[in-house]
Amino acid sequence: MKISQIRLIGTSIKKKFFFLFVLFIPVYFTGCSSDDDGGGNGGEDSNGKTPVSYVLGSGNTNMPSSGTIVAEYADAPVGSEIKGLVDDNADTKYVTYHSSFRITWNGNSSKAMTAYSLTSAADTPEMDPKAWTLYGSNDNKTWTILDVQDNQIFAARKEEKNYEVDNATAYRYYQLLVEANNGGTATQIAEWKLVAMRSYTENINDLISSKGSSTFSAITPMGKQHENDLEATAADLKWLADPMEEPEPFGDNGKKMAWNTFNVVSLYPNGSPALSDVNQRWVGDCCACAVFASMAYLYPRFIKHIIKDNKDKTYTVTMYDPTGKQIPVGVGGDYFIGNSGDLGALGGRNKEVTWATILEKAMMKWRQVYLGSSNIGGIGTEYVSAIFTGDGESVGFGAGALIAEDLQRAVEVSLKQGRLVIGGFTRSGEQVDENWQTTSGHAYTFILPDDGSHLFKMRNPWGGTTDGVMKVKNDNRIPPMIDLRICAPGAAKNYGVGPDLGGYIPNF
Repeated sequence: MKISQIRLIGTSIKKKFFFLFVLFIPVYFTGCSSDDDGGGNGGEDSNGKTPVSYVLGSGNTNMPSSGTIVAEYADAPVGSEIKGLVDDNADTKYVTYHSSFRITWNGNSSKAMTAYSLTSAADTPEMDPKAWTLYGSNDNKTWTILDVQDNQIFAARKEEKNYEVDNATAYRYYQLLVEANNGGTATQIAEWKLVAMRSYTENINDLISSKGSSTFSAITPMGKQHENDLEATAADLKWLADPMEEPEPFGDNGKKMAWNTFNVVSLYPNGSPALSDVNQRWVGDCCACAVFASMAYLYPRFIKHIIKDNKDKTYTVTMYDPTGKQIPVGVGGDYFIGNSGDLGALGGRNKEVTWATILEKAMMKWRQVYLGSSNIGGIGTEYVSAIFTGDGESVGFGAGALIAEDLQRAVEVSLKQGRLVIGGFTRSGEQVDENWQTTSGHAYTFILPDDGSHLFKMRNPWGGTTDGVMKVKNDNRIPPMIDLRICAPGAAKNYGVGPDLGGYIPNF
């Protein structure tokens, strides 16, 4: 249940009592400077009643800014302190020997939180939280109820449950009041994450209206590119959802693809989805590769959300049909395109199966039902983004349509607004930087620059040197060759990294 913008001074006697109660409980906040980058516990006493805090630096993936997280009780056992709640690791956890307690986030800047998530710990279901209320405040005194949940059940261990919140107000403080667990003698939570609304207000409406082309459709939210897709029968939907049903082999580049068994070590070799997990192999689906890499750049949490590990070497991917309805697509998790020992499917830089391999195979099954062929060679950018995000609206700019400064603005504004930005070159063989030349008829992922000496960066899904990342300067030579496709984020927008998105530096 969602409750938006309700002041405690106008609520029930129970909420008024709680409001008065929290005013008289001392809460000690530390580390409120704008550049906190360390961490540690403090303020703990022997009876466990003094609040204990942990400072979280900028660039973390749990909270939309740096700041301090404060636990009401200092009774967490060693190894399960409050810092385990915000370390982006579901194998760690926060534990308190209470069924009712408060956790407060004191951000170093105010953010409008639009979604949040809780992740269950790896064991002991009776210690999962069951009922809670989420509050927001700008003075740590007057609190607004943002969301109330009751009778919540985590169906699996290390399961992330996501909740959208109807909120447009920026708050500095957010408080999670856990009111009950599932009957355990203690309560444990593996992760707490807050997702903030992107506050980047600049737009490119002037460029779109004068230079862009749109895929908006009045018929389906999936865009005009999906208006003529096939309809699925009940049998089709059953086939799609069954992980044991395999897509048909197909020919690409004049040869028929081979299928073989590959061992899956980890879908996330970098701990979280990363651009380096996306490397094109035998299939001519560079646009899909570029879309997946853009999703990893902007929305790594969304990727984890749409891929469910069934714990039996199969996966279920949440996708969207041509009408915008969510559908499950089952994927057998160890049978992919390739020869013995040589993965030919999209995968990691060391030819290992990753989350991107799973998405590619799910896309094959989807295409077989809704387009009549599993062959994903040549599949388009806006077509791919829609089937994973549920939103097919996009805008395109042809090569030469924008001068370099406007091209840079279109890329920067779109990325900071959370839009997927894909593009390419109209000519091959032109030197871009010291490592890379242009390739025409090929899709690249756009990334913000690391400094002011470049317009932006572009990643080639072939990977390789610098993970395929090239730096594009305003040299009056390369920018006129570049075309753009900017896609709406759809359902991914509630899993973003916030407006402080930075440039990508390969982690190898």
